Amino acid sequence: MNARAECTVLVCSCDKYADLLRPFCELWRKFWPDCPFDLVLVTESDPGEGLSFDKTIACGRGGNWCSRLVTALSKIETPYVLLLCDDYYLEKPVDTALVLKRLGEIRKFDALNLRMIPNPAPKPSNSSPFGGGTDLFRYRHRTAYCIATQSGIWNREILSRLADGKSSIWEFERYGSFDPIAGEKPILVTPTKEFPFVDAVHKGCWERFGLDVCMRNGVDLSGTKRTLPPLSTRIVEGLKAIAFRVLPLNLLVRVQNRFSLGAKEPQSKSK
Repeated sequence: MNARAECTVLVCSCDKYADLLRPFCELWRKFWPDCPFDLVLVTESDPGEGLSFDKTIACGRGGNWCSRLVTALSKIETPYVLLLCDDYYLEKPVDTALVLKRLGEIRKFDALNLRMIPNPAPKPSNSSPFGGGTDLFRYRHRTAYCIATQSGIWNREILSRLADGKSSIWEFERYGSFDPIAGEKPILVTPTKEFPFVDAVHKGCWERFGLDVCMRNGVDLSGTKRTLPPLSTRIVEGLKAIAFRVLPLNLLVRVQNRFSLGAKEPQSKSK
């Protein structure tokens, strides 16, 4: 397999999150130096030199997360993309052979997405074992977060169609999970976390484990003024977590979609 001709790593960002790119690249160089794919950044403005990206697609201001994604996908020639966000910081070495195995499986099974982290966790209400001689599970279409931006490999053409016309990550995940396009091909997920990253930032603030990864690896954070979330944000997030544990997830997301509930940042990204 010519891996570079098969798949591209696409990192989604925007000017508001440009300070996250240098730490991202430092950890990328450390934990995946033999990455067999081109590393492409899509953002608003070119962040300049000194980073690890093979190519930057600068879309200009005035768009949103989904429109930038669609633009980037139109400029990529590989049939598959490994989609990441700018705050997905590697914390351990990537198993290249395992990623290539999963790339082979998404092609073999003609899947829309092969997620390399079981989030949401596969269970009878949202998935079933896929079979085919693999350990993969298949998410059921029209279940909450069967479409998500968690690290995974995507069919580039269908990903573009799925993102087209939506705005934020919030819309892409919550509306996309119920979009008929998402039911055209299997959505697969690994039984364990296979892409070793942490989601380092939430709602513009550092997650404690994101800071810890940077500190453990000597990453200089002097270029960012982000802080840990204030108490009010932690309380709200705690209440939301309780709601997601107590209420049926599918019902909760359908209600959110029906009444457009939840914070959105349509011009940049929503985390």
